[in-house]
Amino acid sequence: MVAASFLPFDEAVSALKNDNVPFVTSETVHLHQAAQRIVAANIIAPFDVPSYDNSSMDGYAIRFEDVTHCQHFELIGNAFAGHPFNGQWQRGSCIRIMTGAPVPDGFDTVIMQEQASEERTEQGSIISFTSEIKPFQNVRKQGEDIQSGTALFTQGARLKATDIGLLASIGIGRVRVFEPLKVAILSTGDELCDPGNIKGPNQIYDTNRFTIRAMLENLAFEVIDFGIVPDCPDLLTQTFSNALANADVIISSGGVSVGEADHTKTILNELGNMQFWKVAIKPGKPFAYGHFHSCTSNGHPKRFFGLPGNPVSSVVTLHQLALPALRKLAGEQVEAPQLQYLPLASAISKKPGRLEFVRASIETSSSGTQVKPLQGQGSGILSTFSSSCGYIVLEADGSNWQENDLVPYLPFDQALS
Repeated sequence: MVAASFLPFDEAVSALKNDNVPFVTSETVHLHQAAQRIVAANIIAPFDVPSYDNSSMDGYAIRFEDVTHCQHFELIGNAFAGHPFNGQWQRGSCIRIMTGAPVPDGFDTVIMQEQASEERTEQGSIISFTSEIKPFQNVRKQGEDIQSGTALFTQGARLKATDIGLLASIGIGRVRVFEPLKVAILSTGDELCDPGNIKGPNQIYDTNRFTIRAMLENLAFEVIDFGIVPDCPDLLTQTFSNALANADVIISSGGVSVGEADHTKTILNELGNMQFWKVAIKPGKPFAYGHFHSCTSNGHPKRFFGLPGNPVSSVVTLHQLALPALRKLAGEQVEAPQLQYLPLASAISKKPGRLEFVRASIETSSSGTQVKPLQGQGSGILSTFSSSCGYIVLEADGSNWQENDLVPYLPFDQALS
C-alpha cells in the first residue's frame, strides 16, 4: 500500500496538468529561428503542394491512351524544372521531361529514361519503350502532398526540423510562435562543486544542474542558471527572490527531503504555497510542486518544481512530472506518451507501493525483440541512462515479472536525446 502522504503518480500528473495554463505571450520569428518553437496560431496552407502535376523522375511524358495505338513515339520537345514545355500534345507524341518539371496539358504518364530507347531519323527522334506502362505512373499530382486550406499546424504544435522545410514549401518566411518560457535553475547543497573546479575531499560534482539544463534546452526553454546555493536559508531566500525577478518558473535540485539542512520547502512556504510533496514514484519520491505569491505579467502565480538531489531521481521526476507541466506552461499541446508492450529479456522484481521507472535497453535477435532491464538501478547511478533507450514502467502494486512477460515500455523522447 502507498503511504497516505504519498500522492499516486497518476494523480500527480493529473494535478499538474489541470493546474497549469500557458504563461507566455507570442512573437513572430524568422523561419530559421522557429525550430522547436511552439506555434501560437493555426497555420493554413495557402495553395496546393505541389502546385502543378510534375514528373517524379527523368524520362519521357506521354498520354497513356496512346499506348494502345502507338509502338513508337515522336519526340516533340523538352520540359525542365523551371522551364516547362509550351507546345501542344499530339497523338503519338512524347516529350523529354526532367524530375520536377511540369507535366504539360495532354500528357499524363512518365516512363523513366532507363526503360526507353531512342532512334534518330532525318525527321527527328523516335522513342520506344521497353517495359510495361501503367497509367499516370511517375507523376506527382497537384496537391498530393498538401491541399490548399489544410491546417498544417494548430496552435500548440511544436515545430520539428522537417516542419521547417514544410513551411518553407508553402512560402512562409515568418512564423507566429510563443515566446520561450523562462526557467530558473539552481542546485542546493554545501557538498556540491561545479565541474572544472578542484573539489574538496567531502565534495561531489554537481551533475543535476547540467542535466536539467540540457533537457530544458532540448525543448527550447530559456534557461537562467543561478548555480549552486549553499545550505544557508538567507542565501537561498535571496537566490529565490533574484530568480523570481527574472523567470516564471524555478526548478531546484536537492533540499526537498527530510534532512535538517533541507531548507527549500521551508523557504517555498514563506514565498508561496506548497501544492504537494512526495509522489509514489521510484526513483524520485521527494518531488515538490508549489505556487509563489509572485505573479507573471499576465497574473498567474509563478511556479516551483523541487527535484530530488539524487541524479537519477532528478532526471526521472523532471522528465515524467515537471516537463509535461512546463510544456503546457509554454503553450504546447502535450499528448500522453504512448507505451509499447514488449517481452522481458530477464526476470525483474520490486517492492509494491510505488510506480517504478526502470532504465532499459532493447535487444533484437532471431527470436524477436525484447526489453532488457539494466544492471545498476540505484538513484545515484546516472551512467545507466547512457546505455538505456527507455523505461520499463512497472505498476505500483506489482512485484514480480518473469522472462518473456509483456511489460509496458516507454521510449525516451527528445528531452533525453
